[in-house]
Amino acid sequence: MSSEQIIHADSTSLKQHIASNELVMVDFWADWCAPCRAMAPILDRVAGEFPSLRIVKIDAEAHKELLEEYNVRSLPTLLLYRSGERVDQLTGKVPHALIHRAIQGAA
Repeated sequence: MSSEQIIHADSTSLKQHIASNELVMVDFWADWCAPCRAMAPILDRVAGEFPSLRIVKIDAEAHKELLEEYNVRSLPTLLLYRSGERVDQLTGKVPHALIHRAIQGAA
């Protein structure tokens, strides 16, 4: 996995990443969220399996304004975009296999 694949973003750069990358997964997370911390190694693994995937991490505490805008009701929430369009949403601690299938379906 390269550092270019997993990016920490704010509201402005989030929109840019969604618009400018073919396949983007947005990870809404928080430091206090145990399931979010458990998802981190799974997302690292997924990044290694899909070199064209960009994972954009949004700290929900630092960017609360984005939660309503992106309809995030619980953490962690993963939003999958292909060519700027949302194609899937996964909520909670999701197994690797389910994330893998969602990305394959969007690719």
